[in-house]
Amino acid sequence: MNSCILCQSTESKTVFNENGTPILECQNCGHVYSSYEQEEHYEGYWDGAEQTYDLEWWDNAHRAVYADFIKTYLGESKGNLLDVGCGLGFFVKAVLTQKPGWTAVGYEISKQAVKFANEQNGMKTVYAGLVQDSKLPKESFDIITLWDVIEHIPKPHSLLTYLHGLLKPGGVLFLQTPNFPIQLTKANLKVKLKGMKEGVHYLEAKDHVNNYKMATLAELGKQCGFTKPEYKVLMPILSVSGSKSKLAVYVKLAYYFFTKLVFALSFKTINWNNTLFLTLKKP
Repeated sequence: MNSCILCQSTESKTVFNENGTPILECQNCGHVYSSYEQEEHYEGYWDGAEQTYDLEWWDNAHRAVYADFIKTYLGESKGNLLDVGCGLGFFVKAVLTQKPGWTAVGYEISKQAVKFANEQNGMKTVYAGLVQDSKLPKESFDIITLWDVIEHIPKPHSLLTYLHGLLKPGGVLFLQTPNFPIQLTKANLKVKLKGMKEGVHYLEAKDHVNNYKMATLAELGKQCGFTKPEYKVLMPILSVSGSKSKLAVYVKLAYYFFTKLVFALSFKTINWNNTLFLTLKKP
């Protein structure tokens, strides 16, 4: 990628270099993107001949944030939800279990992940393929969610515009993605302390091809027809990747409470959380 997806400018500067792959910041609008040329519909994230899944991470560690989401956004007794890039189906399962009046449908590009969701997770409303090819009825969903999806998509405008059409008037689009300024600070600290090491994915330069800040993620939504961007700080994933330390989880929780306080005291202008949680409205 050699131009910004938000303003099409080719003027950029390198803000991080991950083992030879520059991560660039647009000099015009501030959007950050990887120089790595990823295919638009990458299917390899979940697949592999002998693929096994860390269920402690994908299931148990995610339960708190899923419960927080359901409590925060699914206040109505019934509704229709679509989860795009639903992976192994654990979020769809959480909605159906905790909100029995709601329907929940998941779409996932990986056939192998969907097989697990159907056969091991018992999710009969999780389907394989691109959601754009689903022929779902227009204006049929109250809320559409994308958990850790938007950063993987090189050119997200067509997807979000399509999802805009699937939402009912007044419906909500929910986007969750790493908070780039915080992730960059952490990556620079790791390099300063231990040096750049081969095989370490500091910012996932070949996977996270678009990296978002509060302003740029909201701008993406605006360009796709959405309004009223609102950020919240939800519970973190109760695990630390690469570590089984319970102390690390407690530190992560403490940091979450700290960032939530700062966010509130700054009237939602200072977001030091590791993750961005954004809702947008369809007018």
